[in-house]
Amino acid sequence: MNKRGFGLLLSLALVGAALGCGLGGTSADDPTATPIPSWKRFEGGGAELWLPESYEGGNIAEDVETVADTLRQLGPDFEQMAQLIEQNPDMYAIWAFDMHVGDLGFLTNVNVIREQVMSATTLDAHMDAALAQLPSQFQVTDREAATLGDLQAGRVIILFDIGGMQGAGLMYVAKDDNTMWVITYATSASEFDQRLSTFEESAGTFAILD
Repeated sequence: MNKRGFGLLLSLALVGAALGCGLGGTSADDPTATPIPSWKRFEGGGAELWLPESYEGGNIAEDVETVADTLRQLGPDFEQMAQLIEQNPDMYAIWAFDMHVGDLGFLTNVNVIREQVMSATTLDAHMDAALAQLPSQFQVTDREAATLGDLQAGRVIILFDIGGMQGAGLMYVAKDDNTMWVITYATSASEFDQRLSTFEESAGTFAILD
């Protein structure tokens, strides 16, 4: 596969594996004021994000064994995801999940990826190239301009069907100098509408750390 847009595609790589899965982890210590009451701060890879208190996870690069061991405690169905995390501890800057698993067994989760790109690469060109490579199971239903803090961004809604289970994702892509940031929220299709406002609020807390 062409490496251009790899980060955007990678942000969806674990969506299928997350079906029916859950894991444990820790959020970052919170030295600052909570932007939304009862929410928690997650930090990793030079960025931070806030999520509701029911979310767990964080910086997998620092907690990979804890995450993998927790996955294996849930049963053999989680072995593939545990191995994937162990083999790719730097896959995500941040990975978090909601402990409140829906009736369909879909693990609602968010991941943040950072990808180095050429300074001449534009946001739209990067997104065009990546979205064109999406597998047939993924369908883009909405795409528009947005902002993440001071950064111009693209906002995309994607529906997908993996193994007969329907899911939906909200993705933001933003460029900061030579770094492309990709934030993806994924849940079951049946839960997406009710969770969308929370996803959008969370995206509004994204910040790049100095």
